[in-house]
Amino acid sequence: MNTISKILFWSATILLGFINPLISVGLVVMYYLPKIISDFTQSCEEVREESGIKSYSDDVLEDMK
Repeated sequence: MNTISKILFWSATILLGFINPLISVGLVVMYYLPKIISDFTQSCEEVREESGIKSYSDDVLEDMK
């Protein structure tokens, strides 16, 4: 998003917030949701790599069959 798009988005969000605050909350959630999801999945992958868990152990794979 460029600067003009951000200004228009946040202005519309604020104006819609006066009409119906739930619409404003929904727009803010939709704006930040992709970043939240990507940060969450990236942190899960980092934890998995740090702990050395690459795949299931042999006994777990046997139990899953």
